[in-house]
Amino acid sequence: MKKIFFTFLISTSLIVFADNHDEPNYSKFQANYFFNCPNEPACGAAFDKLMKSSEVAKENFEASLLRVSHAGSSDITHSIQFYYKSAERYQRAGEVFSNSKAFAEFGQSMAAAGAQPVYNNLTSYLIAEGDGRKSTAGVTFVANVSNPAVYAPAFAKMAKKMFKEPFGGNSYVLRVEHLGNGSSTHSVSVSFDDAAAALEFLANYPNTPQFSEFVQEAGTSFESGLSYMTINLMDYNPD
Repeated sequence: MKKIFFTFLISTSLIVFADNHDEPNYSKFQANYFFNCPNEPACGAAFDKLMKSSEVAKENFEASLLRVSHAGSSDITHSIQFYYKSAERYQRAGEVFSNSKAFAEFGQSMAAAGAQPVYNNLTSYLIAEGDGRKSTAGVTFVANVSNPAVYAPAFAKMAKKMFKEPFGGNSYVLRVEHLGNGSSTHSVSVSFDDAAAALEFLANYPNTPQFSEFVQEAGTSFESGLSYMTINLMDYNPD
């Protein structure tokens, strides 16, 4: 199991905002690891210990541990996400983790907690609107997009208008999947203050004119896939 988690974590346009404390500095690459953990406190403690270990903490890697809910028939219960501003930061993470005693202990602790990897992917943001740094909940919609040139502008138009709604959320991102399981090409995530706000969004967005316009403009350029809610459990070095 230790070897499985080692491979799981290591084997893995662009929107960048101003580099200051007032605007989010969105990452160039996101390494996302989805897994099943029957013991959330144990998995959380293992990840927290890893991120606070001396060899990892000094690198200031941006990362999150999320609870995944309502994912249909999928076995996913949690995800770990690492956010990299550059290819060099991604490379550095691989070097650090592959030589880290703390990472080896993390794999052992996850195995002891009964964690099982489901899948992982590598993504980049195509579109990022808003500021989700203080959000604690989100909803994600995975899609197989056959015509990004049609889909992406339609999404961008909808996202800008949806912000005007009282239930519109804090941020919208559209990701493209570079590497993964091959069943999807893109995903959309919307962030919220809390789970109640996410539910308010889900109850209202299908009835908005901007969503109707999106469906009409995007047309047959995409097929919907997995969808789920996320709750932020731990965040490290948010930027």
